[in-house]
Amino acid sequence: MNFLEFTRRFSSEDDAIDFIVAKKYRGGYICPNCGSVHKGIYHQKYDRRKLYCNNCKSEFSALAGTIFENTHIDLRIWLYAINLVVVSKKGISASQLQRETGIGSYRSAWRMLHQIRGCMGKASYKDMFDTLVEIDETYVGGKPRKNNQLSSTNSKRGRGTVKIPVIGVKERSTGKVYAKVALPDASGKQLTGEQLMEVLDSVCKEGITVMTDQFSGYNILDDKTKNLRNYKRMKVDHSTVFSLGSGQHTNGIEGCWSVLKRAIFGIYHHISVRHMQKYVDEFCFRMNYRDSNVGFNKIVELSVL
Repeated sequence: MNFLEFTRRFSSEDDAIDFIVAKKYRGGYICPNCGSVHKGIYHQKYDRRKLYCNNCKSEFSALAGTIFENTHIDLRIWLYAINLVVVSKKGISASQLQRETGIGSYRSAWRMLHQIRGCMGKASYKDMFDTLVEIDETYVGGKPRKNNQLSSTNSKRGRGTVKIPVIGVKERSTGKVYAKVALPDASGKQLTGEQLMEVLDSVCKEGITVMTDQFSGYNILDDKTKNLRNYKRMKVDHSTVFSLGSGQHTNGIEGCWSVLKRAIFGIYHHISVRHMQKYVDEFCFRMNYRDSNVGFNKIVELSVL
């Protein structure tokens, strides 16, 4: 939605409350105090953020269990922040959100964005990919600089760097994307075959074709004792060619990495390992819900779960 569409749709906070309540309760609710079933929505007259029970005469917050619970910020600002996150191709910083919405402090804007990212991370991708997929990994972190922790001998680009690896899968037919930060396992190793297989298993249906490069970690797909879901592997050797013709390449997922890194470099500048998965979830959600209206409604639905 653009700004005019948003203001027409949510001209008052009551409109925002009604929209959120409709997503959460879908025309009815159960009283948490007495268990009575209400087939309609009954707001408390003096406070529309509260619902009323005709049976036990009690009231409770209509926003309980959502990211909007106990907030003192106008709910239109919350919805406008969600809209800004969705329509921004590479994301929006907390400082920019503070300026756009007039929120009193940077900390409040930062917390709001992380609450929204948390909703994006709830999106389910189980068995989402059922045709040909591409899998690849990238590394997130700053360039080597003097007097910097990345200025060691291990600060080279690509595999062997001290940067944080991210594994990504893209379905070629739909353009859907899933990515996961590859933190070290119990033995301190990263990008093992087991980690790569786990990512595939979390989003791919059995028996699909997986396009990879020559990285040895993907050799697990050639081992029938470990490839229990019977993925079919196709590979391209990037040391000699980037595409073998007939669509045998991983250019799609590699193009997604450029969008992720432009967002980090141009918008966020730096993200910590602690919160990196949230930013990766935001990137995946934006790629998968490119239609802003669909993405907006999806985030609100996830926010009330």
